[in-house]
Amino acid sequence: MFKLKILLLLTIIPLTYLIYHLIGFENGLNAYVHKMKILKSKKAQQEHLNKEIKNFKEKILFLDNNNVNIDFLEEKSYELGNAPNDSYTIMIK
Repeated sequence: MFKLKILLLLTIIPLTYLIYHLIGFENGLNAYVHKMKILKSKKAQQEHLNKEIKNFKEKILFLDNNNVNIDFLEEKSYELGNAPNDSYTIMIK
C-alpha cells in the first residue's frame, strides 16, 4: 500500500505541473485565445484602413490633371465655404 501511495504522489506532481503549463497564461491555451482575439482585431483594423486607402485613391483619381471632375471640385468648394450667396448647403454625414 505504501508503494501505491508513493507511485500516485510521483505521478500526480508531474501531471499537475503539465496541466498548469498547458492552461497557463504565458504559453498555454489562455495565451492562444488571447492572441487570436488580438489577431482578429488587427485584421479588422487592417480591413478598415484598406477601405480608407481605396477611398482616398478614388478621390485622387477625381483630381487627375488630365481629367478633372468638376462636380467633385464644386462639392469640395461648398464644404470649404465657397458656396454662392443665393444657395443653401446641407451637410449630411
